[in-house]
Amino acid sequence: MIFYNFKIAWRFLLRTKVFTIVNIIGLALGFAGFVLASLYINHEQSYDSWNPHYKDIYLVGLTNQGKTTDLTSVSLGPAIKAQLPEVVKMARVNSFPYEIPFSSDEDVFFIKHWIGADVSFAEMFGIKTPGFDLDSISGQAVFFRPDVAQKLFPNTSNIQDEWVVMGSKDSGFPLQLSGATAPAPGLSNIEFECIAFVKELGADLPNNESVQTFIQVKAGTNIDELTAHINDIFTNSISKKTENINSSIAKSSIYLDPLKNLHLRPTHGSSTGYKIVIALGALSVIILLLAGINFANLMLVLAQKRAKEIGMKKIFGVTRSKLIIQFFSEVFVQCFIAAGIAVFIVSITINILVKNFQYDLSAFGFNESVLFQLFIAVILTSVVSGLYPAFILSQSESIKIIKGRYQNSHRTQYFRNLLLVFQFVIAFGFISVMIVIHKQMDFIETADRGFNVDQVVYIKNQAILNKATDFITFRNRMKAIPGVESVTVATTVPGGHLPKAYDFQYLDRMFKFDHIGVDFEYFETMGMKVLAGRAFSQEFPTDTINAAVLNEAAVKELGLKDPIGTIIRGCNTEFKVIGVIKDSKTLGFEELINPTIYSINNNCQIPKVEILAKISSGNMQATLAALATQWKSINKLDGDYFIYEFVNQKYATLYAKQEQLQRAFTGFTILIILVALMGLFNMAAYSISIRQKEVGIRKVLGASSQEILFLLNKPFLRIICLSILISTPIAWWLANRWLQDFAYRVDIQWWFFALGAVLSLLIAFITVSIQAVKATYLNPVDVLYEE
Repeated sequence: MIFYNFKIAWRFLLRTKVFTIVNIIGLALGFAGFVLASLYINHEQSYDSWNPHYKDIYLVGLTNQGKTTDLTSVSLGPAIKAQLPEVVKMARVNSFPYEIPFSSDEDVFFIKHWIGADVSFAEMFGIKTPGFDLDSISGQAVFFRPDVAQKLFPNTSNIQDEWVVMGSKDSGFPLQLSGATAPAPGLSNIEFECIAFVKELGADLPNNESVQTFIQVKAGTNIDELTAHINDIFTNSISKKTENINSSIAKSSIYLDPLKNLHLRPTHGSSTGYKIVIALGALSVIILLLAGINFANLMLVLAQKRAKEIGMKKIFGVTRSKLIIQFFSEVFVQCFIAAGIAVFIVSITINILVKNFQYDLSAFGFNESVLFQLFIAVILTSVVSGLYPAFILSQSESIKIIKGRYQNSHRTQYFRNLLLVFQFVIAFGFISVMIVIHKQMDFIETADRGFNVDQVVYIKNQAILNKATDFITFRNRMKAIPGVESVTVATTVPGGHLPKAYDFQYLDRMFKFDHIGVDFEYFETMGMKVLAGRAFSQEFPTDTINAAVLNEAAVKELGLKDPIGTIIRGCNTEFKVIGVIKDSKTLGFEELINPTIYSINNNCQIPKVEILAKISSGNMQATLAALATQWKSINKLDGDYFIYEFVNQKYATLYAKQEQLQRAFTGFTILIILVALMGLFNMAAYSISIRQKEVGIRKVLGASSQEILFLLNKPFLRIICLSILISTPIAWWLANRWLQDFAYRVDIQWWFFALGAVLSLLIAFITVSIQAVKATYLNPVDVLYEE
């Protein structure tokens, strides 16, 4: 009986092969989108999930007036561990924010992620050190990641007691290695190429030094109560000892951020990664839902062609339950075929994810997890697609079915239209949101950032140039090279590590300002506009001692009308304001511009190592070649390697995740439109096929081709217009929610949705017209001869 049912189903599919092929392709696209989304989502959600204490590890951070940091005093961790029994382990980690060359006799490797940590950090995060007992550490033990060890010592299997030079080959610091770490079991939020372990990280650091503090708690611990206890410790034991009672740190409060949130939605940082995961998951489910709706619609519109088969089976005693099983079997077979095609599509397009998301997905191919997810998707899609049609087709009376009266059911007609409305509500909504996303990304690309770093290069350097006198030789030698317009050095660069915030005092009030240590020609190199006063100038010797420049946000925070000459105290200096510059979005468009103070005096003790050079247009390659040739003689402290980046490319990393979201959303929106159009194509083809006699009669009575074309499009265009009306407020809400992530964003305009409506109507009109045009050219004799 089962074989007989499949044989009948196969013959029916062959008779309706156009509809079937279109439907299976739609399902295949839906499954392919689902698999690609699953690969990415599995990758993103796997960070640290292999850690057996994954759910019990928390990062301790600070929040103050809506601003957060993931750094806390180095003395906080031991106080928490000593006073709270529910804290099982405590570990601290400190990061070195600069790129440093490590050299061996065989090769050199530029370390970007170099961290120091307590020994307990290794146990908490599953870092293994084969051949070395971390409990035996008396001073410092330095380990390389396995790939770094392989590059620097390609012929050595055990690098314990080997030596490398950190920094310049001639004047760098020799460092003895303790070995290489074992390969990590999986992806982790803890990135390092070099890690140095000590017994107690805080032993050689001042109490007010900031580090990342992690705690591991007992399973079942009440995190809200624990946070309150840690806040008490921070307030009573830490902030009063390390900071002035009026400082912003003393007024901060503790938050605990779960390890499971740190990659996708950290409290301190961007949650764009989480939004990408949610968006891809929702989009993949929506595509499958639309493909299932197409299938349900197809079964309903083709019901009349199967009327005699269904009626005869019921007359010969086939029960309703067996008919339902038959219909579900047919749906499952087609879904299974579509899934097979989807696997083939993904196998030849998986490089799209690698290219657009820049991830190695080799560990996330068609493994058991993905195949199981695909199988569940096939089952659920089969149920969604076949449930309503199976029950509707199997419940009708045999005589009515045989007489072919099924297609006249207003209930099924309304239901088919409802499904089509739902499809285009989704399609139009995503078209509109896609337009908003593209406008925001265009805004990021073209809006005034408050600085202009075209033709500006960032030269990587480890030489500390805190004093203006340290940099004079650099500037003069570099500017002597044709094409170099201006040169400066600073503590930070757009797209690099964030400026550090300090407490500054004006009159009797304390303010938290970002501080950026700079040198002469900084504002000229960065293309920043001076709005009042002046920039730093070598004509004023005191500029290196106590001069400061504020941005507009700092002036507003201080409430100054005439800031020039104002005295601000901070970093053990009385700064005199000499100028005001225009606000610059150096932190990107997601963050509000922070009040910032710039000074050449670097008593705040952040090393000035970021060398910036503005190069005239047309001379870039020749100038960079000359700099590379002379760099060793220019930078005698750290000139072994001339490595640079263009600042505008470095700045672009701030919104790289948003660009990923844009590409993902655009790709899935196109898939959604294609699937919806396939459903519309099938509906239009069937609807027009059963109206051929009507078309023939109208042509005999003198109707023109244009009138017939409009007549056949009219019911579908009404459905699309209804979909647009329903979808517009939903699309506006979704777009507005997404834009809330940006401190600086476009305004949602009415024409965004008007453009989406025009596009939706146009593609729907073209899809229906492909079938309708054929009907307008039919010979009335061919369709009316039976009458």
